[in-house]
Amino acid sequence: MFEEKVGIITGGTWGIGLATAELLAKEGMHVVIASRNSEKGEEALSRLRKWSPRSLFIKTDVTNSQDVKNLVSQTYSIFGKIDVGFNNAANTEASSSATHEFKEEDFDHLINVTLKSVWLCMKYQLQVMTKQNSGVIVNTSSMDAILCSAGTGVYAAGKSGVIALTKSVAQEYGHQHIRINSFCPGAFRTPMLEERFSNLSSGEKAKLNESYQKLNALGRIGDPLEAAKAVKWLLSDDASFVTGQNIIVDGGIGFRFE
Repeated sequence: MFEEKVGIITGGTWGIGLATAELLAKEGMHVVIASRNSEKGEEALSRLRKWSPRSLFIKTDVTNSQDVKNLVSQTYSIFGKIDVGFNNAANTEASSSATHEFKEEDFDHLINVTLKSVWLCMKYQLQVMTKQNSGVIVNTSSMDAILCSAGTGVYAAGKSGVIALTKSVAQEYGHQHIRINSFCPGAFRTPMLEERFSNLSSGEKAKLNESYQKLNALGRIGDPLEAAKAVKWLLSDDASFVTGQNIIVDGGIGFRFE
């Protein structure tokens, strides 16, 4: 289904992004992964090239317009098309400060990473896709956009913006055969989650793990591959009549969240 197609995946060097990149590479896609971290980028690329020899890594700061423009233009210059965009780059810094203590520069940074980056990626991806009269985009939001828990206000606002932006832009470009959806992952065993566990004692880790397990109906933390399969479906022709939607992949948090 993805044979000889070309896809850009931001945040493609770890977690859900890398799991998705590997799934698509195994099906013959030429995958271009983007990240700020060159070392992780080259490591991830070596894995992808086992299945997709022409896959690339392009160092990119997704909050920087010139970097994103370069990512898209290089991809288009090499392959002559862009079939897929998975705008998945994430922020590893916690947004846990109380609102009255949150710094303005931190607000700007978090909104840039969570929301502006998605807008920039779509802006330049759509410049190519409109010429082709085809393309599929998936943007990563978060369950924080829906649950809006205490201490995540700015992050939740940015991720909520991703959903609204996705729905609006999908309406704008549907007539040009371009589908655009977002998805909200719940708790997955990604490096970002592992960072939360890394500085805890064994007792604290057990307590935090138990709390995550109680959050959803399936009673466990998800594997990144499970999220990647949902993204792959949204990007595939099997979802050809799905656009402007936000797909929740959370193990059923809505049933058990307290």
